Order: sequence, then C-alpha cells, then structure tokens
Amino acid sequence: MAQKICFVISKGFEKSGGATRAFQFAALTVEAGHQVEVFLIDDAIHWAQLGMAEGIRSSTGEHMKDLLDILVAKKTPIHVCKACADKRLISPDDLIEGAQISGAPVLVNMIGDPNCKVITF
Repeated sequence: MAQKICFVISKGFEKSGGATRAFQFAALTVEAGHQVEVFLIDDAIHWAQLGMAEGIRSSTGEHMKDLLDILVAKKTPIHVCKACADKRLISPDDLIEGAQISGAPVLVNMIGDPNCKVITF
C-alpha cells in the first residue's frame, strides 16, 4: 500500500554524508512506489542548488547527485524553505529541476496531514 511520506532534511555541508543518506532513503522510498516529498531547511537548502550535489557521497559510497536524479526523474517535489533561501540569497533560478521555494505553511500542512508520515534528518 503506497503511503505519503515527507522527508525533512536539515543537514548541510558539514554533515554531507548524513544528508546523502537522507536522499538515499527518499529515493528508495519513491522507487518503492510511495508518494514522496522532500522539504529542505537550514543549510540543507544548498543541496537543491545547481551543481552543489556533485561529488558528494555517503560513507558507503552513494552519490548524492545520483539520488537527486532519481527524485527528479520521479517528479518528486523538492521544497526549499523560503526563509532559509531568502537569508542565503538563493533564488528559484539557482535551483535544480523540480525544486521550488516554499513557505513554512507548506511544511506545516504536511506535518498536520494525518495521511502523511514525516521523517526528519
């Protein structure tokens, strides 16, 4: 039975291995047929910037770029926190395909949706 799952990721450059692991679980989940959305907050918003995932991998060797490519190919919504993006001067033009800048109410709606599981990294 397919489920709706939101991955909230806050790990940035200093925890790139953990961030890659979060994207790995999101990619595996979407490949298993579940409805997945990703919401990036704090320094994790940089992963949605063009070119930032290049060369980043987990301790077990998974490449973040490959995992993001799976999410994009499956048309997984990737939300970038608006307040976080504004603070870091990141605009929609800076983002990978499928990523969009979203305000806090989008995340609050996911958290409040009884049919949505929220997983945080």
